[in-house]
Amino acid sequence: MQWRGSGFVVLSWWYLVAGLAAVGVLFIAFLDVRWGGRIVAAAFFIGALIRLVARPSRKAGGLNVRSRALDVAILLALGLGVLVASATVNLAANPSVQIPSSRTSR
Repeated sequence: MQWRGSGFVVLSWWYLVAGLAAVGVLFIAFLDVRWGGRIVAAAFFIGALIRLVARPSRKAGGLNVRSRALDVAILLALGLGVLVASATVNLAANPSVQIPSSRTSR
């Protein structure tokens, strides 16, 4: 899709990554923190993959900001950080109280 005079061509792949990250943020806000974090992390990882394989660099659209190696490293670090943070977050209202598991031991 090329719409002359619009930013669609310029940002192209960025819209996919931003849209997926927005879905993840909505998951975090309204459904589940851990799944939302996984979706946001996946958006960053997909952005890193697109930036890595897009040749020539201008095909990466809005993901092409700095050098290829630096863009990929930043996106991977952000994805890993969000993934670790969402996996290790303590969801208990009182951290000293343990949340019982759904399985009951008999």
